[in-house]
Amino acid sequence: MRLSWLVGLSALTLAPMAGAQGVTEEEFLSGITAESAAVRALTEGVARAEAARRRAGVLSNPRLDFWREEPDANPRVTNWTLAWTPPLDGRYGLGKQSGDAGLAAARERFAADKAGLRREVRAAFADWSLTFERRELAKGLLERVQVLAEAERQRARVGEESGLSARRFTLAEAEVRSALGAAEAAHGKATALARAWRPDLAPDAVPAPVVPPDPPAVMEAAASPELLAATHEAEQAAFERKRAGRFLTFPTLQFGWQQISDGGVVRSGPIFAAGWAVPLFDRDQGARIEAERRLKVTGARVEVTRARVTAQVEGSATAYRTLVAASRDAARMSEESDRVIVAATAAYRAGEVSLTDLLDSLRAAIGARLGEIDLRDQALAAHRELEAALGRPLVGGGF
Repeated sequence: MRLSWLVGLSALTLAPMAGAQGVTEEEFLSGITAESAAVRALTEGVARAEAARRRAGVLSNPRLDFWREEPDANPRVTNWTLAWTPPLDGRYGLGKQSGDAGLAAARERFAADKAGLRREVRAAFADWSLTFERRELAKGLLERVQVLAEAERQRARVGEESGLSARRFTLAEAEVRSALGAAEAAHGKATALARAWRPDLAPDAVPAPVVPPDPPAVMEAAASPELLAATHEAEQAAFERKRAGRFLTFPTLQFGWQQISDGGVVRSGPIFAAGWAVPLFDRDQGARIEAERRLKVTGARVEVTRARVTAQVEGSATAYRTLVAASRDAARMSEESDRVIVAATAAYRAGEVSLTDLLDSLRAAIGARLGEIDLRDQALAAHRELEAALGRPLVGGGF
């Protein structure tokens, strides 16, 4: 009953809110940009992938050697050599392709993480807005009940009404006060979270009412960042599997110059050499086993992710269409409940209905208003889930 009294008698409370100017959801989201700490905290994966791609595209360093031999009574030998292994074994190109796929996967993961962050920020704003609305409703309700309770006590003092009616209104007033306290606490908690996301909000800023938008016409689960990330990871695994199969390395080529000095006679000439690691024992078998298993795992992950994301999008879309339609129907019915509250109160004051009839009418109207608010809250949550599943904003732009 406490929540019912909290939401009831909304006709007098919603009127001043209709003309109030507050912070809209779009304005709230606009304060979270690519430079915000919450977004920058999600970029570690992209940074790692960019570094890995950079390493994959860098050629190996050549090796420069110098040495001199001058034994007693023997010629002095001086050598300068430069050795380098050309990247002609096929690993270099596959490594760059693997790095490109890994970077693409990391960027899609980042997009999916941003969608999750947007869902969290939108949830904070919705909670801020709805708790503000409930608090204002509770304030208006308390004012109305106080007027009715005081009038009833006055009638009881002059003998026009029984003391029981006055006590029932006094109990109702106490109940509304308790509900207002709970609403104040909930709004205070929601406000603290909203200001944690947007510390730049004005001290007197209030949230604007949030209304579920129209359901989107086209929804493509195939464009989900989570699914695209899994696909790129499977591509990367395929490149790594090919790369692990290249166990033959290109020979190391060596070029240099040798100088021999003996008794004032100097002879010099070029040095040409080559070295090759013979793959007799180590053929990178472990890397091939790992790459093959990872290729199978990432392929299975793509299938699971596709099925799950498709189900999430379809389920969230169906739930949202149902909830937003029910919410709008409930909103239209709540307009009738407002008129019922006003009419029942007027009839009670005129002595046309009893206190029991008044309370019954209020309970019926309160139930309609409570259902409308609950459905609107659920519809907004379903819309956030749909956005997160799709991985892109559906309304209001934003990060």
